Parts: sequence; structure tokens; C-alpha cells
Amino acid sequence: MGDKKQVDIFDFAINSERQGIRFYTRVSEKFDDKDLKELFQKLAKEEAVHVKTFQKFREKAEKKGELDPFVFEDAEIDDYVESIMLEGLFPSEEEVDKQVESIDSPAGACALAMQAEKNAILLYSELAKLAKDKEHKKALEKLVKEEKSHMVMLKQLRANFDPEYAALSFGRFF
Repeated sequence: MGDKKQVDIFDFAINSERQGIRFYTRVSEKFDDKDLKELFQKLAKEEAVHVKTFQKFREKAEKKGELDPFVFEDAEIDDYVESIMLEGLFPSEEEVDKQVESIDSPAGACALAMQAEKNAILLYSELAKLAKDKEHKKALEKLVKEEKSHMVMLKQLRANFDPEYAALSFGRFF
């Protein structure tokens, strides 16, 4: 069996969700479209709720004397999950402004956000499978559902700005 690997999911998740807040807030300020602004502001607020969820996780774990209940065998964390954790879900705080500046269309903003949400879904799904604590598992599964709903919202909004994407995704032609 491999060595134990301490993975600080709390710090990673809190930081990632905060990066999501910054990303969604910055994108909501970049474009004038009302629907886009409203969706990205809504997503920023939902990411803030996710931050609170992980902060509560941490508080409960600390009360139980667990610095981090997410301890896995090296073999349990595959290279893909590890790469997501190393790269993060959203651009880092230093990079978010550059990345938002480089986005030239609402469809591009949606595409970038969709990639981050996909990574969150994959990461939190894998962590839910590995979680030993039932409460953590349940909360991670709930976060996965919320991230999936973000994907659906982003997909629909992206289709409004990208006719080719709409045709491929929904069979709609404009």
C-alpha cells in the first residue's frame, strides 16, 4: 500500500470557490448584456455559499479534532484529480484579471466558466466517492448537483451568444 497523502480539501475548495466569485464578478462587469450580468452575478453568489459550506466543514472537523478528514491513499488520487487540484478550477487571483481581459465575447466567458464547472463536478464527484465521512460525502454530492446546475445555466446562455454552439448542442439554428 502507498503512503498516506494529506490533501487539504478545505483550503483548496475555499480558495477555488473564492476564485470563482472573483471570476464571475469580473465577467459580470465586462459585458453589458443584462442576462449575462444577472447569471454571472447569481453564480458569484452561489460560489459564496459554497465557500461557507466548506468553512462549516472545516469548523466541524476541527471540533472533532480532525485537521482534515480527507486523507487518501496515493493510489486513490489519480493523476487527473491531482492535476485539477494543482491547476485549480478557476484562474488564480493573479491570473483572473488577465484572463477576463482576454475574453472577447460572452460565449467565450461562458466556455471558460463551463470548463471550471466541469472540473469542479469531476473533482467533487471523485472526492465524494472517496469520502469516508457520510456527512462530507452527502455535502459533496450536493455541491456536485449545484455545479451541474451551473453547467446547465452556462450552456443555455452560451447558446444564446454562439449560434454554432446552439446548433451543435440543441439543434437550434438562428
